[in-house]
Amino acid sequence: MNRVKLFILTFVVIMFAASSIISTQRHTQVTDILTVSMKTVGWAASELELEMLKFIQALTRTALNDMRVEDLQRRFDLLWSRVGVLSVGEETREFRSQPGAIELLQNIKQRLVELEPEVLSLKMGDQNAIRIVQELKPFQTQVREFNVNSFSGERAWGGLKQIYSLQNGANMFLLGLLLSGSILVLLVIRESAINRKQALHDSLTGLANRHFFQNNLEKTIAHSRRNNSRTAVHMIDMDGFKEINDRLGHAVGDALLQVVATRLAQSVGLSDVVARLGGDEFGIIQKNITNSDECVQLAQRIHELINSEINVHGYRIYSDVSIGISIFPDDAEHPDKLLNNADTAMYCAKNNDEAYYRLFEQEMNDSVLRYRILAESLQVALEHDQLQQIYQPIICLKTKRIVSVEALLRWHHEQYGYILPLEVVSIAEEAGLADKLNEWVLLKACSQNMSWRKAGLPWIQVSVNISPAMYTRYDLVGVVSRTLSITGLPADQLIIEVTEDTTMQDIESSPGILHKLRRLGVELALDDFGTGYSSLSHLKKMPFQKLKIDKIFIQELNNAPRDMSFIRTIINLAHGLGMQVVAEGIEVIDNYEELYLEGCEYGQGYLFYKPVTSNEIECILQESLNLKYLRNQV
Repeated sequence: MNRVKLFILTFVVIMFAASSIISTQRHTQVTDILTVSMKTVGWAASELELEMLKFIQALTRTALNDMRVEDLQRRFDLLWSRVGVLSVGEETREFRSQPGAIELLQNIKQRLVELEPEVLSLKMGDQNAIRIVQELKPFQTQVREFNVNSFSGERAWGGLKQIYSLQNGANMFLLGLLLSGSILVLLVIRESAINRKQALHDSLTGLANRHFFQNNLEKTIAHSRRNNSRTAVHMIDMDGFKEINDRLGHAVGDALLQVVATRLAQSVGLSDVVARLGGDEFGIIQKNITNSDECVQLAQRIHELINSEINVHGYRIYSDVSIGISIFPDDAEHPDKLLNNADTAMYCAKNNDEAYYRLFEQEMNDSVLRYRILAESLQVALEHDQLQQIYQPIICLKTKRIVSVEALLRWHHEQYGYILPLEVVSIAEEAGLADKLNEWVLLKACSQNMSWRKAGLPWIQVSVNISPAMYTRYDLVGVVSRTLSITGLPADQLIIEVTEDTTMQDIESSPGILHKLRRLGVELALDDFGTGYSSLSHLKKMPFQKLKIDKIFIQELNNAPRDMSFIRTIINLAHGLGMQVVAEGIEVIDNYEELYLEGCEYGQGYLFYKPVTSNEIECILQESLNLKYLRNQV
């Protein structure tokens, strides 16, 4: 489309320039013809007639004794000179080209030659001068007729017609000049209007863009300040849009954004402003409100419109949004601060499962500040290896020997102290650091396991938890393959733990990802079983080797013994699907005995070992190795 516009503009400019050049040339030709006609023909004929008239008058005055002979001879010489000039030369060629001009000049010249002796012999009062006048009268008449004909004859009319034709042509080219110039100006104005619209509106949705939104917000706040009124800013972010975009494609994602934009525009008042601020983030300026209830009502309308079914490209999508609201002047008086507060409230709504919207509260800034500090610190910690990994052994309930260890993340922040692993993972996913965090955890765990093996310690597996973002957004298979290649750890010595909910986030691609991991030789464990929402049909497709019962069910055995029937069902289900069972959170001997009797193969918990450092794991493994050696000696 831009090439077409460029071609049109180039064509118009060339047309404009060509019209200008041709028009100028035409006007120059017209001017030249007029100059030649007026100066060369008309002026020459008039001068010849004038010289002839002056000579005849001089003869008459000589006869009347009123002019000296010297003056008469001078007039004769001037007439002779005029005839001579007109008879030769390039400047008078146009005159001689007139019909009868050459013949007239020759006749006059011949007659002047004949009269020259008589003219030179005339005296003052000589009546022969009157006779010469009578002889020259016919020539005077001929010169007069020639002079008149040069302006009114057929040749003159032909010249005038040519001039008229050229003038019409010049006018046409001038019209083309004006037309092309007008088109060019209109195109420039139109292009300027389009560029201005593009500069202020989002090309995909047609909504206002961030620049327009911020400018309008400044004007709205200035108006509200003058009129002592309130204005609200709504920051709107679509939940799960990236997953939709990744799973169904960008075409579906773009179509979804267009539908959402249309529904947002339908939800607001005529004076309100809706803008797409970037990606899946939208903003609304709600003007002239009286209280926060009106903001809540708008948020509810938005939720109702967006949370309903959306059909795009044959897919039925149920999307939702998180909305943050900040009010002028209650929450802030400056536009940037008002936007930041609305963004903060939106972030809090996104991290709150109980509400899809939040009105800004000053306390929110503390949590946002904490997030920003931790996000920046986590980036530095990953780059400088400032995180820590500890390990909790997993034992075989039958032999009570360590068969594997679970790698657990620990991070001590200089300002906030120890940060819980779940918060670390959440921050990493929000800040786009999930891939780096998981790579660090995998590399650290596999490298440590290789160090134990090289030290001659008993071979054990290492188990690593994978965050949901790593599973759904990044190339998990590629990362695992590279890590195994870098560290040299045998694939069967690595266990990847995936939570039940994580596999449900991408039901279509989950089996494929897990099967690729299995083809690498890695073992797979379904973590936190019983806390998610997976179906049996979904589990049957998953190539898990182990199923981990969440510790909350184990700990509740002490309070409600009947829960053993539930755990028994889980164990039977796992065995039926070909999986071994790992029980988490075993803290009392009774739990251990009951689980062992029910056929649970493995367990971990404080009854056996607490999470410890890699050095302590090395000591524990060394002790088991020494114990085995002593038994063999006995």
